[in-house]
Amino acid sequence: MDIDPGRRADRFVERWQKLDRTGQEQYQNSDMSGYKSTRLAMSDMAKSLERDPQLESLLANRRRELGINVDSGRRLGAELAFSHGIGKRRGIGI
Repeated sequence: MDIDPGRRADRFVERWQKLDRTGQEQYQNSDMSGYKSTRLAMSDMAKSLERDPQLESLLANRRRELGINVDSGRRLGAELAFSHGIGKRRGIGI
């Protein structure tokens, strides 16, 4: 297991950006099954930050790379879910 916090943060950002691009492509291609699966993976990643405060702290300075342009004061995991429409209110039924 890679325990270097900086590398873990890099991998999280890379995976998040890849999933975001994949999800956009799936949506544009009307692949709703794939899109839902991708969004679920992103939701799981956002939720995982609740259990990993060290990683969440490292990612706080990389909000723009994660597609967050405004600091709402929410915890990063909640902000990721909200800003990408995968929160409890907006993600259900997509």
